[in-house]
Amino acid sequence: MTASTLRTRRTSEAGADTRERILDAAERLFAESGYSSVSTRQIADEAQANVAAAHYHFGSKEALLEAVFKRRLDGINAERERLLRQTMQVSGGRPSVEDVLRAFIGPTLRMSGSQGEQNFKLLAGRASTDPSPEVKRIVFDVYNSVGRSFVDAITAACPDLSKQELFWRVACVYGAMMYIRADNGRLEHIFGPDFSLSDIDGALTYAIPFLANGMTAPPLDRAKVARRGAGTTSKKAKGQKPQ
Repeated sequence: MTASTLRTRRTSEAGADTRERILDAAERLFAESGYSSVSTRQIADEAQANVAAAHYHFGSKEALLEAVFKRRLDGINAERERLLRQTMQVSGGRPSVEDVLRAFIGPTLRMSGSQGEQNFKLLAGRASTDPSPEVKRIVFDVYNSVGRSFVDAITAACPDLSKQELFWRVACVYGAMMYIRADNGRLEHIFGPDFSLSDIDGALTYAIPFLANGMTAPPLDRAKVARRGAGTTSKKAKGQKPQ
C-alpha cells in the first residue's frame, strides 16, 4: 500500500467517524429539545466538530434530520416490507390480522436497547406530533412506503370492514404502536418498576393479540345498518311510517 493510498484511507475513515459523531449528536439533541430548538452549531459543538463539517456531510439541518431517520429506519422498514410481502404471498392474499400486525410492528419493537436507539425512539415520538413542515415531510417520506404496504395488507385481512371503520381501527393500532415505541416511562411510574414498555416479549405476547382482537371485532357499520333495517321492518309491521 502506497503512502498516498494510506493517507486517503485515513482521511476517509476520519470523515466517516466525524459523520457518525454528528449523527449521534443530532439524534440526541433533537430527541431532547426538538428539531426547531436545536441549531447546526449546537450539533457540531456536541459532536466536537465544526459547522463546516456538518454542512459538508449533510448540507442542511433538514437533511441531517432526514439522515438520522434513515440511518435507523431504512433497514427496519425494508424488513417490515419483506415480511408483509411474505405474509401476503404465503396466505394467497388473505393474511390473518395477527400475522400482518407482527410483520408491521415486530421489527420496530426489536430495535436494540442501546442509548442511541433509546434516543431515536424519543425523537420518533416527538417528531410524530411536531408541526414543523420540514419534520412532517421527513416523517411522512420515511414511513410512506411501508405504511402503504401495511394498509394494503390489513385491508386484505379485514375485507368486511368499511373504509371508514378500517381507518379508525388502524388509527388505534398506530397510536398503540407509537406509545409503546416512545417508552416515556409514564406507565412504569404508575404500575411500578416490574413493568416496562421495553419488554419486547411482553409486547409481542400481549399487545399484538389485543390489537388483533380489536381489528377483528364485528364490524360496527354493519351492525348499525342491521339495526336500522330492523327498525324499519318493525315500523312497517306496525303500520307506522319509517322516520
